[in-house]
Amino acid sequence: MAKKRGNGEGSIRQTKEGYWEARIMIGYNEKGKPKYKVFSSKTRSEVSKKLSNYISGKKALTPEVVSQDTVAQWLQKWLDTYVAQNVKSSTRVSYEGIVKHQLIPQIGHIKLTQLKKSDIENMYSTLLINGRADGKGGLAIKTLNNIALCLHKALQTAYENEYIVKNPASVAKVPTLKSANKEKKEIKILPRQEQKQLMAVCDNSPYGMGIFTTLYTGVRIAELLGIMWSDIDFEKKTISISRQVNRVHDYSPNATAQTRLGIQNDTKTKTSTRVISMNDILSERLLQYKAEQAEHIRQWGKAYNDLGMVFAREDGFYIDPVTFRDNYNKILAKAGLDHYTFHALRHTFATRALEAGIPIKVVSKILGHASVQITMDTYQHVLPELQNEAMNRIAEYMS
Repeated sequence: MAKKRGNGEGSIRQTKEGYWEARIMIGYNEKGKPKYKVFSSKTRSEVSKKLSNYISGKKALTPEVVSQDTVAQWLQKWLDTYVAQNVKSSTRVSYEGIVKHQLIPQIGHIKLTQLKKSDIENMYSTLLINGRADGKGGLAIKTLNNIALCLHKALQTAYENEYIVKNPASVAKVPTLKSANKEKKEIKILPRQEQKQLMAVCDNSPYGMGIFTTLYTGVRIAELLGIMWSDIDFEKKTISISRQVNRVHDYSPNATAQTRLGIQNDTKTKTSTRVISMNDILSERLLQYKAEQAEHIRQWGKAYNDLGMVFAREDGFYIDPVTFRDNYNKILAKAGLDHYTFHALRHTFATRALEAGIPIKVVSKILGHASVQITMDTYQHVLPELQNEAMNRIAEYMS
């Protein structure tokens, strides 16, 4: 039998669905009932590690030490003790940037136990008007939401460990587009003729083929560069999206640089991990491209670093997203087009899919959106026109 865990050590059990779950009591709610922190994972060892990291972090900070902290001091402890052990590296980088550039400059001087709802709302208002690092205006509502999420998590950790009596971020109102009198930024897509011009100059280089693939799948640039040949099933004509290539901070002790280019075995969100169907045109182009890449590998011989990547550098290593964007801009110029961000290709795919009559729920799944509502909000410029076309078709069918 497994050794019984003592008080303050939490408990671990396996659920009926086969997952492992660990939980530890963190206090009591307003009705006097116990509150628990819960962790889950596919294996017992993983969930045990999460629980141990949480307990270690909790023991590292005592109420006596934290009670005198400013918000800046607490945020740094939160990053070092909780974030570093419990989130993926890309999330850690995001939180560190928010703490350094927005939270500490705005509210870092306030004592943690004295931080109020009004302090947080004043910060949001300031950032909305003049929050950009380059001094050229305010932050977008989406960015403010990310900042609010980060702050809420940091203060919630302090609350759960009884360093503060309540989480003021829970009641602080985050500005909305309506309350801020801001209009949603209009997305840019390539008109049909310009899309054809771009596709016409997409050769079988990793960059040309990458652009071509994006226009037919709507993948994000990091997802595109993370595709391996093992992810493509030419018989079923599908591409699995389950990883991404990014430049992230290197936190290893022997790091020689702040960042490193590498592959992340996860995607932006849980729903971003998905399987996308290929049409015949893309499938045939990829097969041709694969054959040419195989010949290239043969010529390079042992000097080729074969990582199994579909879109790789000449020597086989990962392509840096920055490098890919530079080459994308050159191909845009070759097609005689003005500048479009690479993300505009994703928007172009989604718009063409909706115009072609693909149900919005299907388009949402292909894009890897967390909900259909996100898709509807993003591509609302297409929906009225599609609705008119649908009503005309219904009228024709009924007459």
